[in-house]
Amino acid sequence: MTQVEPTTTDDRAPRRRSAARTTQVVIAAVGVFALLLTGLFAVVSWPRPPEIGPVADLPARGMPWLPFDNQSPDDMLWQGINDAMRAKDRDAFLSYASGEAVDQLAQWWDNTTEIGWDTATMTPRWRDSQDETKAQVVLGAQFAFAARPLRGSGNQDADLQLLQGLPYSVTLTPTPERGRSFDQYNDDGSLKEQEPVEARKITSLVPAYTPNPWDEGALHVVRRDHVVLFGMADEAALVEATADEAEASAVIALEAIRALGGEVPQQGFVAAITDDAERFGRWEFGDGERWDLDIAGYARPTIRPPQIEPWLDARVATGVDTSGTIVTMGPLSTADRRTVFVHEFAHALHFTAAPGSVDEPPRAVMEGFARFVEWNTGLSEPRYTDGEVREAVALRGAEAFDDESLTSEGGGNAYEAAGSYYAFAAEKGYSPWDIALDARAGFAGLVGYSELHDDISIPAWQQWLAAQ
Repeated sequence: MTQVEPTTTDDRAPRRRSAARTTQVVIAAVGVFALLLTGLFAVVSWPRPPEIGPVADLPARGMPWLPFDNQSPDDMLWQGINDAMRAKDRDAFLSYASGEAVDQLAQWWDNTTEIGWDTATMTPRWRDSQDETKAQVVLGAQFAFAARPLRGSGNQDADLQLLQGLPYSVTLTPTPERGRSFDQYNDDGSLKEQEPVEARKITSLVPAYTPNPWDEGALHVVRRDHVVLFGMADEAALVEATADEAEASAVIALEAIRALGGEVPQQGFVAAITDDAERFGRWEFGDGERWDLDIAGYARPTIRPPQIEPWLDARVATGVDTSGTIVTMGPLSTADRRTVFVHEFAHALHFTAAPGSVDEPPRAVMEGFARFVEWNTGLSEPRYTDGEVREAVALRGAEAFDDESLTSEGGGNAYEAAGSYYAFAAEKGYSPWDIALDARAGFAGLVGYSELHDDISIPAWQQWLAAQ
């Protein structure tokens, strides 16, 4: 049985609303409030013509009652230093440095300007959670021949600028004390007059992992139609003597990729050279453990700013993918400069066409392709029919070109084995360029690619090589 509350006919008695009636009133009030908020939001967010231009030139996207002009000391640093780079104002750039960072930033500016750039940036990569004065930044520039894929090309970076950024460790001045937020207002609610906020400054800037040539002193730079070659000032004669060979090698590498059906969004390369073994090893490995394999040169993919920021130009490509490439030649390249140059330039074009990320594919994808380019251009002869290579492939299969083999003493055999897979696939009618791109995009490398195609499987490759 449902109990019904008795009613009264006495008009003087107070009338009580039922629980249901109270709920209806509350709902109505909430509805009216929601409508008011909706109307306010519509005024704020009503569609407007889209703004275009660099991010730094666009208005803030916050609510109109929350102005963006009250920047933090960190924002002021990054905004100011990037504004200085855009204006190519060296004095303004150095105004954000103090202590040893003044000379360090001046050296970076002077040397990279000598190499040549139109766009450059510095932006945080991550910050030390235990020490607010420690951070890592991406510092880089769009050097000569930097890739810039065209709009409409289908490239994910179409119409963007690919900066050749590298990680640097920085030390910053402490964040200024600003007081508690409620202490910033007078009793009548008005804002107290505030002390001007100053940007933080950089007190130290050093390469995070390995030094670059421009971090170690004055450079000597030579330019050709398809290459900018540089070295330390005390090796100016070497740079001058090698520039024409570098130019000829650049042309060969570009034509080689086009002959394989590749489309490359760059027309040249930036490369360093040294005949100093210790200097070369320092540039390649820094203080880290060195390989057992002696190398003649290397191609290092660079990084891009990690994310869009208000101080970055909107045309700069950001994200976790790699960006441009810096090629470096060492003293072991002396005997065959052209072959080593073409090998490393092939890497650079490969990296540009198929940007990588933190999860790089196995080395065989890159080394095998660059070795195949050597053979395909007639610069070197295949050695994969040598007994040691054939035996390693027969016994170990794809392990004959795993990362350990490619970096160990005697790694030349692993290079031959990796290159032979590309030669085998080409004979079967596959495009070595397409394999290079697809295998670099997948985490399993050549092994993963082979598992998708029965006719170029690892066992089929072993049988082919055994019959050569």
